[in-house]
Amino acid sequence: MLLVLLMLSGCGKPVDSSQVRAHFETLDGFTARLKIISDLDGSVLEFESEYAYNREDADFFTITAPESVAGIGGTIAGEDSASLVLQYDGLALEHAMPQRTGLTPADALFCLLCDLRTAEPAQMWTEHTDGRALLVLRYEGETDGERVEKQVWLTEQGLQPVCAELYADGTRVLTLQVTAYQET
Repeated sequence: MLLVLLMLSGCGKPVDSSQVRAHFETLDGFTARLKIISDLDGSVLEFESEYAYNREDADFFTITAPESVAGIGGTIAGEDSASLVLQYDGLALEHAMPQRTGLTPADALFCLLCDLRTAEPAQMWTEHTDGRALLVLRYEGETDGERVEKQVWLTEQGLQPVCAELYADGTRVLTLQVTAYQET
C-alpha cells in the first residue's frame, strides 16, 4: 500500500522552469503551422505560416496566407534574431528586416524559442482549457527601448507550444496560435 501511495504522489508533480529550458535546449526539431494576428501601429493583419525548427541548422518559415504575401519565406541561422534573413524566391531582402526585434510575424516564434531555451520566466502557473492542462510562462524584458512581455502557453504533458501573446509597453501587438505541431 505504501508503494502505491508513493507512486501516486509523484503523478501530479508540477513542471518547473528548469525542465522547460532543458526540454527546449535538447529539442532536435519540430514543424508547426501558425496563425498569427499582428496588431502593430493600429493595423490588424492576419497571417498563416509554416515553421520548421532545426537545432543543428537553420530554421525556416513560409507565409501561407494571405494570398498577397503567400510564398514569402525566411531563414534564421544562428543563435539570435540578429541572424534573421528574409528571402523570397531565393532573393535576400536585406532592407526588410524587422524594426521591432521579436515582435513581428517574421521573428516572433524564433525569439520565443530563445526565451524558452535560456530565460527564466517572471511568472509561471497552470490553467485548464478545453479539458487539458496548460503551463503558462510569462517573460518580461526590454527590447529596443520598449518594455516587452511575452506570455506562452504550453501543454503540461509534452511541453508543446499552444499559443503566445506578445506585448510592447502594455499593448498586445502579436498573437500566435499553433494549429499543428510535430516534433521531428
